[in-house]
Amino acid sequence: KFYVDAETDGLYGSFLSAAALVTDESGRELDRFYLSVRAEESDIQTEWVRQNVLPCLANADELVSTEDELLDRFWEFWMKHRENAVCIAYVPYPVEARLFSRCVMKAPDERTFLGPFPLYDLSTLLVARGLDPDPDMAELSGMGLTEHDAMNDVRMMAGVWEKLMDHPSVQ
Repeated sequence: KFYVDAETDGLYGSFLSAAALVTDESGRELDRFYLSVRAEESDIQTEWVRQNVLPCLANADELVSTEDELLDRFWEFWMKHRENAVCIAYVPYPVEARLFSRCVMKAPDERTFLGPFPLYDLSTLLVARGLDPDPDMAELSGMGLTEHDAMNDVRMMAGVWEKLMDHPSVQ
């Protein structure tokens, strides 16, 4: 499975970080991706992002200089795993859907049919199980991690997905 999360400056703003976790069928981590763009408080346009996302950017495995570099490196990671990947995000529109769209549009002639299909949504699975589609993910996952750190969000998403898929009666 290929779990993905990204953070942006507002829902439609520039990409600040992206994380992906690749697991096998048992949930064991096989590979990971976690990059953030170097950003100062003055670079961020959205107050909520300054308070909730900016403090997490330094947690990335690597800081890059530009959004373009983040997109290029993310696409390389996606291409490395896409053949065998089931791609999963939590409420993928607009952020993660736009992440893939922006990557595709950088080279549409080569990339048009290489994005995830389908892009599975954890919030839809939550609704199907009779759960709140917007839960406290730290609580639901049992991990207690800080939200809006893209890698933490990916880890919590993977934990909840695995719990719900392994135990269809879990509510």
